[in-house]
Amino acid sequence: MKLTPYEVEGEIDYNKVIKQFGASLIDEKLKAKLAGLKLIDKGIFFAHRDLDKILKKEFAIVSGRGPSAKITLAHLQIFKFVKDMQDKFGCRVFIPFSDDEKFLFNQKLSYEESKRLAYENALDIIALGFDPKKTEIIIDFENMNQELYNLSMRCAKTLTNNTVRSAFGFTGDKNVGINFYPAMQAAHILYPTLKYGVPTIVPIGVDQDVFIKLTRDIAHKLKLQKPGDILSKFIPSLEGTSKMSASNPNSAIYSDDSMKDIEKKLKKSFSGGRETLEEHRKYGGNPDVDVCYQYLDLFLEDDEKKLKEIHDSYKSGELTTGDLKKYTIKKAQDYLKEHQKKREKAKKLLPKFLKS
Repeated sequence: MKLTPYEVEGEIDYNKVIKQFGASLIDEKLKAKLAGLKLIDKGIFFAHRDLDKILKKEFAIVSGRGPSAKITLAHLQIFKFVKDMQDKFGCRVFIPFSDDEKFLFNQKLSYEESKRLAYENALDIIALGFDPKKTEIIIDFENMNQELYNLSMRCAKTLTNNTVRSAFGFTGDKNVGINFYPAMQAAHILYPTLKYGVPTIVPIGVDQDVFIKLTRDIAHKLKLQKPGDILSKFIPSLEGTSKMSASNPNSAIYSDDSMKDIEKKLKKSFSGGRETLEEHRKYGGNPDVDVCYQYLDLFLEDDEKKLKEIHDSYKSGELTTGDLKKYTIKKAQDYLKEHQKKREKAKKLLPKFLKS
């Protein structure tokens, strides 16, 4: 199974991923240092490279965004995790928007649209409450500075076309910008190290891990501290598949969805219930595969006692699929209604984050 940043097939065996990538599981000792971070407690972030070493000293977090579509509920939770890390450790956070990458890879995406999506995505992220004094948003097409560009050139000089093509599976018919872009991505990751002399931690999906491996090699060649990462599992889609896709409107809830959209999508979401009400009452449902329950568990329900009640009641057949969906719809609507208000306020805050 070869995972690249642009192609992931089938279900993921995460134990195999750890072995294949040479990463380490987040053990109980490390979990204790990260106590209170929901996506750690829930096992979404499950493996790492050098996280245990980097947490012992000052560090920065780099968490980028490729703005080819609107922000989903899953994206919000990943960035909320980063914000919670900032609150817990007082670290700097760098959020590079690779609108240039999306422009290069997507033949239908215009320069103007890629920039617009970057700004729209940035508002969603700012709405989560990041500290503007310790958070820097870099939109490549807008406010990339000379220092970052120069670093990308230094990174590029350490890479050969053969290395890039081998790592990412690129072919000769791709535009030249695509072959260069891994150097820019490495520069994003290493920028805080160059600027502030601190190592970086990159929260990243398992399908993006190749970027970290490549950047660690580049850091060694440039005599910079190697970045660490913290690897996440995929967030399930509304359709029950292993990965939510922002480009598929049927698989995701977007941050700007209307209350009616949220209701419609969750009513159609993959269920762990039985074929008939009679069977459900008799045999119970399966909350572990039910999308509504999983979204409550990961995003929407902070009361663990209430969550256990829902789990047990659904499993016993006492709680029906319809009732579970109704409860989840209300929670999702309340969450996003509040988020959308904060997003409006974020428009005035945006300049504070766009440092040059």
